[in-house]
Amino acid sequence: MNCYAIVKNRNQNLKGLGDKIILSLSKQKIFAKYNIFGRIIALQSEQELSDVILNDKHVYPCVFTSAKENDIYENIKMLIKNAISTKNFAIKVDRKGSHEYDSTELARNVAGAVFDKWPNISVDLDSPELEICVQIINNKCIIYLKYS
Repeated sequence: MNCYAIVKNRNQNLKGLGDKIILSLSKQKIFAKYNIFGRIIALQSEQELSDVILNDKHVYPCVFTSAKENDIYENIKMLIKNAISTKNFAIKVDRKGSHEYDSTELARNVAGAVFDKWPNISVDLDSPELEICVQIINNKCIIYLKYS
C-alpha cells in the first residue's frame, strides 16, 4: 500500500478536500482512500501515485505506525530506504498526548535510523535539505519526508 501525506493549512476543510482528491483520482481510474490525522490527509492506494499527485508541493510519501519509539525508528529506516541522499537533515516531532519521551529526546533517539543509512550526513535544525516529520497523536503516528 502506498501512502502520501497531504499537509494543508488550518483554514481548510480537510474532509471536503479529501473527498475532492478521491473523486479526481477515481476519474483517472485510480482507486484510493484517505484518513484525516490531525491536520494531515493520509491518502492510501495500491497504485503508485508519484506521477499523478506528487507534483503538488504539499504531498509527501508517508507511513503510519504506533507511537512506540522503536516502531518510529524502524519506520523511519524503511521510509528513507529509497530516499534521495542529502547533505543534512532534521527530525521534527509534533506530539499530542502523554508519552514516555519528550519531542527532543525522541528526535535524538530515532536519528540513528538516518545515520545508519548515511553515516556522514549532518544535522541542520534551521534549514535542512531533508525534514523527517513525525506527527504523534496519542498512540498513533504518521511519518513523512519533506525535501527543501
